[in-house]
Amino acid sequence: MKNIYSFLAAAVVLLCGHQAAAQTVKIKYLSAMQKEVPATQAYYFEEIKEDSLGGGTRTRYLVEDSSKVRQIHYSDIDGGTYGFGIQHGPVYEWYPNGQLKLEMAYHDNKWDGPYTTWYENGRVRLSSRYSRGTVTDTLKAYYETGALRRVEVYQQGKMVSGEVYDESGKGIDFVPMEVMPEFPGGEKVMLRWIGTVLKYPKTTRKAKAEGLVIISFIVDEQGRIGDTELIRGIHPDADAEGMRVIKAMPTWKPGLQEGKPVPVRYTLPLRFSLR
Repeated sequence: MKNIYSFLAAAVVLLCGHQAAAQTVKIKYLSAMQKEVPATQAYYFEEIKEDSLGGGTRTRYLVEDSSKVRQIHYSDIDGGTYGFGIQHGPVYEWYPNGQLKLEMAYHDNKWDGPYTTWYENGRVRLSSRYSRGTVTDTLKAYYETGALRRVEVYQQGKMVSGEVYDESGKGIDFVPMEVMPEFPGGEKVMLRWIGTVLKYPKTTRKAKAEGLVIISFIVDEQGRIGDTELIRGIHPDADAEGMRVIKAMPTWKPGLQEGKPVPVRYTLPLRFSLR
């Protein structure tokens, strides 16, 4: 029995060694808005490790001091609808001082398991749990002092009770913890609006260029669109048209956190298809 165990252990070691040897490592340089840029213009650099099965990790660092910012695990690092990868496994984020900022996990691109965030001083900010993308059980949020800020109880993804407190522990009027910005009329109206406004440049058609133009932008505290940046393009004229459309958007309803307006960054893909 000992000999069999030794053989199996050796086989596992050899297999692990083979997988490690098959792993590829690439470095990408990114702007603050996550656009790929030359190394001299980078705000972040990203170490991309891909295994022989197509999974792997992306670990992001600050260029300034090489401090770790974020690490994501993937079952398919280049898969998914837009080629951004299928997230599967743990996700970590860190503050510049090295303090853990977020710990969560994905299962096949859906939030799954405990979800915890911390303040920079190390105190818990938020504690909740997800099951295949749906919030479950009890969510608790805290002030930076450690005082309880809110308690929400969920069943099958729906909140069945919720309470909010001030820092002294006194109950106050309930407001949603987070409300995302909204295009006037909602997402379906936004997609129809884009469909009527977005034009396919003749030069882009002539070049037979098609695909996704991906643009990042911020919806500010007043709902205005700003800080637009091209993340991925297909042709100079299509890229310019995509930027024009985003900048022409009407004012949105601003995003809210704990009832207060906050800026929120979006990344929006615009598809140009010859068919």
